[in-house]
Amino acid sequence: MQLHFDRCPQCKITIGWSEHQAESDRCPYCFTPIGQDWRRTAEAERLPLRTPEDYGRLLDDLEVIHYEDIEMAMRVGQAACELTCADLTPAYNKRAQLIQANAAMRAGDLAEAGQTIRRIKAWAERNQDMAVLARSCRHLSGFFFRLGDMSSALEHALHSLEYLPEGALPQTRGNHLMLLALTLDANGEYEEARRRFEEIMAINAAIHHVQQEMYVLNNMAYTRCEAGDIEEAERLSTRMVAFAKRHDITLVPAHLDTIARIELVAGRPAEAERTLLPLLDAYRDGRKLGDLFAIFECQITVAEAQRLQGHYDHAQETLDEARDNCMRHGFQGFLVRIRLEQAQLYAAMDRYKEAYEEYRGYHADADELRSSEREARSRILHAVFETEEARRSSERFREMAQRDPLTGLYNRRVIADRLDAVLMTATHGQDVTVVLVDVDHFKRINDTFSHGTGDQVLVHFAKILDAAAIDPAKAARLGGEEFLLICPGYDARKGIEFAERLGEAIRSADWSGIERGLAITASLGVCTAAAGMATSAELLAEADRNLYAAKRGGRDKVVASRIGEE
Repeated sequence: MQLHFDRCPQCKITIGWSEHQAESDRCPYCFTPIGQDWRRTAEAERLPLRTPEDYGRLLDDLEVIHYEDIEMAMRVGQAACELTCADLTPAYNKRAQLIQANAAMRAGDLAEAGQTIRRIKAWAERNQDMAVLARSCRHLSGFFFRLGDMSSALEHALHSLEYLPEGALPQTRGNHLMLLALTLDANGEYEEARRRFEEIMAINAAIHHVQQEMYVLNNMAYTRCEAGDIEEAERLSTRMVAFAKRHDITLVPAHLDTIARIELVAGRPAEAERTLLPLLDAYRDGRKLGDLFAIFECQITVAEAQRLQGHYDHAQETLDEARDNCMRHGFQGFLVRIRLEQAQLYAAMDRYKEAYEEYRGYHADADELRSSEREARSRILHAVFETEEARRSSERFREMAQRDPLTGLYNRRVIADRLDAVLMTATHGQDVTVVLVDVDHFKRINDTFSHGTGDQVLVHFAKILDAAAIDPAKAARLGGEEFLLICPGYDARKGIEFAERLGEAIRSADWSGIERGLAITASLGVCTAAAGMATSAELLAEADRNLYAAKRGGRDKVVASRIGEE
């Protein structure tokens, strides 16, 4: 079956296609049907690949296209490798190999794909090829994402954007941003993920990347649902459905399950069931419906919806069917989740003894699954990395899990534990000072310049704080533009002097490297207490009140207080 590489007459993106594709198939970028008119026009406008620039443009396009058909993705990757084996610079073939490795990962061959990506990354580092290095980091992020190591996935997603050349195409940047948004979301950084999703949507609006727009809307809706913002989740879900209708796109199981999950959380289980039942009927009839994982997600969602309506017999039938399907395909992770839903169904039916036994079985199976997943991850890591490097990487990833992904400072969870430990171990009468720091007018910076500029401000701001936090003091990012410094042994006077110096350092720093004429100031709330005089919550609450007093007082100032007597 011959594969053609032609520009879509509608979006002008080069895609792989064959004569044997159904006429109902669509361009994976803009979703224009690949009918007879499309084929005649594409063939008439076919351009030969003559110069290295021609191959570069081809790879630029192939890198941003996601083929739902895994077999087609594999064939495109293989063909790209064959085309770039000619008298071209090695970088072109490395990029083609990354396309092929990504398809192999999607097909489940993580170990071999990981080895290929790692070799290409090493080549890019030796040859200082930033374009290949950025792309290899992006695919390593995908490797760790599939492996379940989300902190490592996030680290490599950040590097992929850091190394991406400034002149990269908007769709290439959007492609890298998508993985960063997904890894931020997987690490619980929902607001940071939302900001990246919104940046991708702005890019998509300019380049008309229909496929990616659907991915973004679906992921944003699901993320807002997970974060408990049901009103925004429903707004995004409605927008996704309208977008699909406008472009005549059939909603796939992943889209429908997101819609149903939102309906379920919003307290409308009957609607959730109605959303998914036609999909399950089609699956029973043997119709091709895409990713099996998404189908099994839908079955569990339907069983939950039926249980919440009190339709216990139907819920049991759905669970039995889902269990049989998962056992047939060997999807152990879904079997564990089915046990949990089974326990909840028994409890709803007042069959408490069976519910208790099912819960026990669920926890035992979940522990066994986590153990087997850890062993599988270990095997794959050791296949991809040498043993010593894997050990060092593991240690580095543990450290990364304690850090804020953007600034590198400690994250909220770690600094909270640190403050509790400082208060617990401080000797009687020893003072502890905390300083809350907030970037003044940060929203104005984002709105006036861009979120990218805002990120650069936060990174530089964090460097100033980190330099000021001389041991045993520690600095952390709490989220957004708010930071915290813990200063063990600082009395009230020293705490105020420290905060004043810090405010001056921020005010007098050179910010022109980010934007010409940019000036940054900060408001600081300081609170001091002796050991035993305040809990961490009381200390932070008082510092927070002082921070807002500083902002109400005109910003760019320090407000301080003490809990208890001197």
